[in-house]
Amino acid sequence: MKNWKPPAENLPNVIDRLKEGIAFPLFFQLLNTTEYAEKLTEMVVTLFVPVEDTLDYISPEQLAQFKEALNNEKKAKEIIENHLIDEAISLKEMLDIKELTTLSGKKIKVDVSCNIREDFEFPIDNACYVEAKINDNEIETANLVCFNGFIHTIKGVIL
Repeated sequence: MKNWKPPAENLPNVIDRLKEGIAFPLFFQLLNTTEYAEKLTEMVVTLFVPVEDTLDYISPEQLAQFKEALNNEKKAKEIIENHLIDEAISLKEMLDIKELTTLSGKKIKVDVSCNIREDFEFPIDNACYVEAKINDNEIETANLVCFNGFIHTIKGVIL
């Protein structure tokens, strides 16, 4: 595990950043049913957060699992831990990673690629677009930097 040094002291922690409304509301509710609502103010982490409109990307079965976990602290904790890595990892660092292990012990597939852009009228050195997926869930927004790590929003859930 590498050492994490925040780029600035006045950044919000992971929980404060989530309070800005970037997360799927049910995910935030699950978080509040576990000890992670408090722990994530200090732990150094990478958190893959389902986007606000996650209902557009998940199956009815996945939604049912989320709703069931709202009344089951053990299941809620497992779902939250499926979205947590216990170190700060940026999208650029994920270029060289094929798999991550979540806090729950689940192995998740990492697929990040940088493709050279050739659609410009004039050449631009190293211009690229990034495609990024975690367990086949597209990363919508990457590298939301927090005092204690990174948040990456995903279009889906990790169950």
